[in-house]
Amino acid sequence: MNFLKRALLSIQRRKGKSIILFLVIFILGNLMAGAIAIQQATRGVETNIKTQLGANATVSFNEDKIQEIEESGKELDIKEPDTTVYKEIGQLKQVKFYDYSVTDMMQTKKIKNVQPSDDSYVREFEGISYFDIKGASRPELVDEQSKKISLVDGRTFNADEIKKGSAVAIISDKVAKENNIHVGDKVVFDRLVTHISQGGSGDTETETKAKEYPIEIIGLFDVKEIKEKKSTGNTQKDTDQKMNQTIDLYDKLNAIYLPNDYIEKTQKEMLEFSYDSFPDNFLDENEKVMDKDTVLKEFSYTSIQATYVLNKPEDIEDFRMLGNQILKDKGLGYYKIEASSDQFDSIAGPIKGMAKISRIVLIVSVIASIFIITLVTILFLRDRKHELGIYLSLGEKRLNVVGQIVVEVMLVALVAMTLSVFSGNLLAKGFSDSLMTTQSDHVTEDNTIIYGSPINDINLTEDDVVSAYEIRLTPSYIVLFYLVGLIVVLLSTIVPLVYIMRLNPKKIMM
Repeated sequence: MNFLKRALLSIQRRKGKSIILFLVIFILGNLMAGAIAIQQATRGVETNIKTQLGANATVSFNEDKIQEIEESGKELDIKEPDTTVYKEIGQLKQVKFYDYSVTDMMQTKKIKNVQPSDDSYVREFEGISYFDIKGASRPELVDEQSKKISLVDGRTFNADEIKKGSAVAIISDKVAKENNIHVGDKVVFDRLVTHISQGGSGDTETETKAKEYPIEIIGLFDVKEIKEKKSTGNTQKDTDQKMNQTIDLYDKLNAIYLPNDYIEKTQKEMLEFSYDSFPDNFLDENEKVMDKDTVLKEFSYTSIQATYVLNKPEDIEDFRMLGNQILKDKGLGYYKIEASSDQFDSIAGPIKGMAKISRIVLIVSVIASIFIITLVTILFLRDRKHELGIYLSLGEKRLNVVGQIVVEVMLVALVAMTLSVFSGNLLAKGFSDSLMTTQSDHVTEDNTIIYGSPINDINLTEDDVVSAYEIRLTPSYIVLFYLVGLIVVLLSTIVPLVYIMRLNPKKIMM
């Protein structure tokens, strides 16, 4: 008789033992299926969130390294990376395009910034408006290429304007409307310096002086508004979340784009103008006015924000490793590559907890399955050694006997695993919902921080990560579960097969 038919008959005749084996594999299969479902769901959340965050990176302070240097008692001599370092990092193959921007802030009375009607965002004080200045090292604006802003009128810079550091600017259409400015207008910006002094009555007095800069407006941009998120049910958190989005929007609207060289030139001029206007602003440790040359040397500082847009999110870690190595080789170990995806790590507490638990459950369930199924199969085979001995004594090949046992176990396992696919998925949903709720409750209730990043527009909270978590019955989940399950069952039959191969028909039949 064919060993396949014998296997089917054996399962039918030994219903009790077949049911026991079925239940063992079904229970253990549920654990494996649930763990695999949770792992796939957590990976899906990570992929989804990191795709939303984009593949952007920048160079920022390595606070851990700085703290380490300070604690060691060594002198901390921090210097800003020069443009050659940013350019070298920008030449890495993972980079799609990049820009480094000289940043500054401008105070002015003549030009008004824009603010929301509800006063939730204030960048005006005593008639002084504040604007962020962002530089460009290339004609294309990286913020436009990243779709943070869109040009609605005029043009961006040309190569000659970037090279010469021309007095040309791109402002938001809202600021232009507020000040009746049009493309092609030459606008005079009165850049202010201030001095705060103590009055005779003890009140503080603020004095300002202005230096005028005529700048041609060559383009207007609009800002991509971030969709307002659904209510979290936490009033304070919702308020903070809305405020964060408002601040982010109006920071962008009140930005002015200029060539890098123009910003650097005007920074030096404004520092000198500030000293000439209010030398009392520059006092040494003895409360004496510092000399001008010392001020121009010590207070001359250029802040640069580099933005690297990578080819794809998967390139982030390779870019981080190579970029950090360049910084280290240049003696800039107190800087590091910061990626947009880093935001995920700071808010993925519940998801990481789920992934860790599911990994442990999967490892334990696989080991337990191999051990228990092996033990059950051996116990069943010991009761059948006379049957197996008869097959061998009748001339049946050992390979066929082995094949019969493997088929018996695999058939029962396939039925049990098929049911486990669905029940394990339901088990994973119930378990993960319960655990997610428990872990979220452990987060401090007054935690209203909305995490953001200077290199992306996505403001995410822990709630966003939790809401993105979903257990689904996917083809990849089914294939992976069957693959793991069948490998476990095959490994479980190794010891029983050794038992069969060592059977001596003569001794059994005596």
